[in-house]
Amino acid sequence: MVGGGVTRNGHSADGAPVSDPAGRGSRFAPGRRPALQGLGAWLVAMLLSVAAALAEEQTGTYRLIGLSAPERETDLREVLKTVPDVALVSLDAAQAEVTLRFQLEKLFPTAKPKQPPAPEKIIERLSALIGQASKNTFTVTARSTVPTDKLAKVEIPIGVLDCKGCRYAAYQAVAKLDGVERATVSTMPSAVIAWIDAAKTKREALEEALKKARVDLAPKL
Repeated sequence: MVGGGVTRNGHSADGAPVSDPAGRGSRFAPGRRPALQGLGAWLVAMLLSVAAALAEEQTGTYRLIGLSAPERETDLREVLKTVPDVALVSLDAAQAEVTLRFQLEKLFPTAKPKQPPAPEKIIERLSALIGQASKNTFTVTARSTVPTDKLAKVEIPIGVLDCKGCRYAAYQAVAKLDGVERATVSTMPSAVIAWIDAAKTKREALEEALKKARVDLAPKL
């Protein structure tokens, strides 16, 4: 017992609680309870906002890998019709970019509300779904960060490729090279056309890749 007949646990000698004007003996001191309530409200609001972001439809634009020729546009549209919870918004064939609509909660049904997926994880998931639906003939990646006016256009004449698969193989030979931002294969004239970052690759590297893929290069005049 301390002075005044008050025990150390905040009660009088007869067991009755004693008020503490300074709030020192109270579990929730004056002003502390509202602060805790405010923190709780903030946490609830944050969780609700994250949940809403996961549930609402979102759109994103990505670099498209696999658009080897204009004829492949139809293939892409048919593929995307079979991809669950992903819809095609627009296709910019000239820039090899695709805009998609999706819901994060459907792409990541087991995601924790406090930890929404990072942008790179979203790209990985979209690419995996599209790749699976297209037997890996289409995938997506992050958009190019190199300005279009900084890219060099390289056109390599090749022998006639009379089937879609052959043209796709020629496209793949160069499209996978580091520094190739986009590519296409034309039939008239027969050529592989690529837009490259000249700081990372050059024409000779593309020609060598085509030769390794057994694509005949047209004789130089």
